[in-house]
Amino acid sequence: MFDTKKELMWSKLKVGLVVTIAFLVLLVTVFFAGGIESLFTQKAEIRASILDVRGLRIGSPVWISGIEIGTVKGMKLHPQYGTMVSMAVRQDTLQYIRKDSKATVQTMGLLGDKYIEITHGSNDALPVRSGEMIEGAVQLEMKDLVSEGSASMEKITEFLVKLDKFLQKVEAGEGTTGRLISDPSLYNNLNNAAQSLGRIVKEFDESKGSLRMLMKDDKLYTSLTSTATSLDELTKKMNQGSGSFRKLVEDPALYDNLVATSKKLNSIVEKVDSGDGAAALLLNDKTVAKDLREIVAELKSMTKEMKENPRRYFKFSVF
Repeated sequence: MFDTKKELMWSKLKVGLVVTIAFLVLLVTVFFAGGIESLFTQKAEIRASILDVRGLRIGSPVWISGIEIGTVKGMKLHPQYGTMVSMAVRQDTLQYIRKDSKATVQTMGLLGDKYIEITHGSNDALPVRSGEMIEGAVQLEMKDLVSEGSASMEKITEFLVKLDKFLQKVEAGEGTTGRLISDPSLYNNLNNAAQSLGRIVKEFDESKGSLRMLMKDDKLYTSLTSTATSLDELTKKMNQGSGSFRKLVEDPALYDNLVATSKKLNSIVEKVDSGDGAAALLLNDKTVAKDLREIVAELKSMTKEMKENPRRYFKFSVF
């Protein structure tokens, strides 16, 4: 009898163990469906600085290119970065995360669950290592768009009100713009100016003056270009050389000598005007000038006679 009870109790114990193990297997299967292998995968920790996590929770998935590579392990406030988010990702995925990659808080599905999407970054950047931090960003949500749209609508409404006031003033002829639009004299003046300009262009096209030749004659343009080139070369030589012309331009001694000479010449002219000296007498005294003319005439006559009759004035004798 005792053996029968013992066997019955042992049978019940075995049934209970089997049911418990089956229940545990079912429980693990439900909670870790499709991710049991991740429990045995080597993990690496990276961090992201995100100003506003928008309701992100610990345990939220971390994705890259739509593939889940880890989960959010922790979040804490930071005085500089706002929120510091720690993520545990698979070790083999670090090679796809660059130092300039960005971690963005995204919304998944209609229920509004949050997750982190990591961008690849540029190919020139180095891969991130375990323990390093990447830059974070926040995705614009519907409330942000509504807020921005409301601010934009207010600005548009304000602009339309100002535009309406401006158009009312224009219709009433107020201000400079209103007068320009409503005053027909502006159109008449512009029309007259256009006609005058047309006549000038026509006269210019039909004329044969210098201006028309300057615009249409290639030889004149070539000549002016050649002259300009020659002047440019001359200027370069003057700037680079040390000849007389450059000294004439740059040497201040020449200017000083010219000033001194002009002062002396001015003094002489003043003395001549005042009647001092022989030069003043020669210029101002008519008698002296007459005597000089007579002397010059006699000398010319004597010279002429000496040429014609030299023997009267020059006698040579050997003995």
